[in-house]
Amino acid sequence: MIGAIVLAAGSSRRFNGDKRRSILDSGKSLLETSIENAAPHFTETIVVLRSGDSDYAAELSASLADSTLSFFCAPGSALGMAHSLGNVISALTDWDAAAVFLGDMPYLKPGTIDKLIDTYKSNAKLQPIIVPVNAGSYGHPVIFDKDYFDAIAALSGDVGAKAVINANKAKVIEVPLDDSGIIKDIDLQESGSISG
Repeated sequence: MIGAIVLAAGSSRRFNGDKRRSILDSGKSLLETSIENAAPHFTETIVVLRSGDSDYAAELSASLADSTLSFFCAPGSALGMAHSLGNVISALTDWDAAAVFLGDMPYLKPGTIDKLIDTYKSNAKLQPIIVPVNAGSYGHPVIFDKDYFDAIAALSGDVGAKAVINANKAKVIEVPLDDSGIIKDIDLQESGSISG
């Protein structure tokens, strides 16, 4: 089984406020949109929130009402993205691979996710890392075979899993995509049509 992890435990330091709750032109929040883009493609989706976000988790669970979703309040979230990802990935027991999404990337095309999943499935025996590429830049989501879960769980700091990709370049399968949504995130209020 390939599951999805949506990382939304950051502190939004460069954003004036909690960007996860910012409202897009669609009327939905940034994080809700990112979750709804990812979840339909997977049997299980885990949304990673900050350590004290249990109330927010309950709020999202009620508003999204999707039985495939679960919420994980990462105890190490204050230490950086790598700790949040490591906290959740070390708890996985029955996933063959994990697609790692960022919670502030609401512009992904649905076909992009399908193509990445199909690429993983057709190369699963190689224990690959599937990386989307747009205009020469790596983006998200990245699909990691379970062979890399221990290495991801051992990461520290605020760097994500880039170190695991760099350490296993021979296993990386790049998927060129005509989708700027894989690299377009929202760090500042000026970078998207948002309010809140």
